[in-house]
Amino acid sequence: MQKDFICRINQDVLEKFELALQLNKENADDVLEKQIMQYIANSFSRVSQEYSEPKRLKSIDVGKLNADTGKARTKIPMWAYKSQQNNHKIVRAFFQVESEYGVVTLDNLINRCADEKKYPTTYVKNFMGNFNSMKSDGHNTHGKVFEVHNGEVIVWDYIEDVLMNYKSNFCR
Repeated sequence: MQKDFICRINQDVLEKFELALQLNKENADDVLEKQIMQYIANSFSRVSQEYSEPKRLKSIDVGKLNADTGKARTKIPMWAYKSQQNNHKIVRAFFQVESEYGVVTLDNLINRCADEKKYPTTYVKNFMGNFNSMKSDGHNTHGKVFEVHNGEVIVWDYIEDVLMNYKSNFCR
């Protein structure tokens, strides 16, 4: 059953939305319904996690590190728009697993990135090499995004704000 939904929106936002619809050749009703469904799912997921799951671990190393580190802060915006890059696929897999289970274990993340048939949008041929490169800010790395504590994968606090700003790009 379809129902009409009317809301007020900033004119500039609406004009940009209409332009984006034209660029993507999409229907406003379909896009809005999809976004509302995602909002509902995220809301229920967040509330249910508050009641059922322990709070996500926080990074313990942030205070010890030099604030000039965090090269992933500048790379995440680029990864967000390049869905074929391994970095993008790993971050996408992280958000998918987190959405499904509330907590991301290394085993679940490995399984998500290893199954090309079941999860083609998150398949990464050399997962461990790429993932390890996303756990360090060293010279030859992608930049630190994740930490692993007792088998649980968490987002490094120092880059979490940037990653969350682009979450919707990874979750498409």
